[in-house]
Amino acid sequence: MDEKELDQCIHCLPPVYGTRHFKNSISALSQVSGSERKDMARILLGCLVGCIPHDLMLTFHTLLDFIYISQYPTHDDQTLKYLEDALEVYHKHKHILKTLGIRDHLNIPKFHSLVHYADSIRSLGTTDNYNTEMFETLHIDCAKKAWRASNHRNERPQMTKWLERREKIAMFESLCARFAKALNQYIYSMKLGRPLTSQEQERASSYLPFSCIDTFHTLKFSTVSLSDDQVEHNMVRARPAMGSEPARFDSVVILRDDNAEATGVQGTRIGHVKVIFELLAMIYEHGSLNDMHAPEEWATQGPLMYVKWYANLPASADPVHMMYEVRKLALGADGTPIIPLSMIRQSCQLIPRFPKPKKECIPTTIPTDWTSESMLDRAQNFLLNNWATKYAYQTLW
Repeated sequence: MDEKELDQCIHCLPPVYGTRHFKNSISALSQVSGSERKDMARILLGCLVGCIPHDLMLTFHTLLDFIYISQYPTHDDQTLKYLEDALEVYHKHKHILKTLGIRDHLNIPKFHSLVHYADSIRSLGTTDNYNTEMFETLHIDCAKKAWRASNHRNERPQMTKWLERREKIAMFESLCARFAKALNQYIYSMKLGRPLTSQEQERASSYLPFSCIDTFHTLKFSTVSLSDDQVEHNMVRARPAMGSEPARFDSVVILRDDNAEATGVQGTRIGHVKVIFELLAMIYEHGSLNDMHAPEEWATQGPLMYVKWYANLPASADPVHMMYEVRKLALGADGTPIIPLSMIRQSCQLIPRFPKPKKECIPTTIPTDWTSESMLDRAQNFLLNNWATKYAYQTLW
């Protein structure tokens, strides 16, 4: 099998959840990363079946056996024996790599270290406790970015302070600090049966008769169909960062008054969804930890969402690009931040207004902290992208 044939095999593999699909194959890859090598290892062996000698296949698959077993999150005597047996078979057949001219020698330090894995696991625990791979990404955040943030003179104290500030900001953002007070104001307004005055909002306590609520990370719903034979589906996410998955908080079009319709933006407003949740049926009795039933009006509310509002949309779209300007407001500057989910009309895409170059010959400089995950929090001015989908084109005008 030559390079072209292997590329064809990889290209035609069916995609499957959890496995990367190399749609452009692998021969054209350059500066291959560690994660890409792992993705290749998941598919290469199957592509080589019947194309390489038996001993070579045995060498490859036992080496993969060793790699996968060594990553087990727990081990016992049986799994460690599997690990040692795989390594023994690999050493028995590895000479085929030199016989076929694949390698001139096998004096590779990483291969030698394999003989110590079983003993290390027995004495130090599973490899995820001391595998340096998990810390490689921290080098970028804790060293490279911190260095760039300093003035490069007496840099260590500056880097340390920068990291401390970043940690505090991350903790503050993850806690959604203003949510508790906003929720308390909403509950108080339900009790009164009317919106709170500004004085009542200021007096509202941050005490809540519960310590946790039920939250949802994804909302799936059907939007108003614009034709009789088609059902439009939509999805909104309000998900904090989990593992390797970055945080995602979508923007939505919200119905604000009786003038709002299924199309157009009159009577609507743009919001940035932060929490999707539901009020509890049981709460603490005031002054004690005894449970009691929540007020009856809570049961009628249904799922709710906590949003950060953008400024009201202008009267008309820009005549050149036909998109509405959207401006961010100061925190707590306007609007009731907790509203029923039934007020969502559709999701929407906001495109940031990128900085203009100072001179025509100088390219636009995008801030380094603007990423797809942080854009809605970092930028101040946006465009409502009515070109994002056919449905958006028909409704956001």
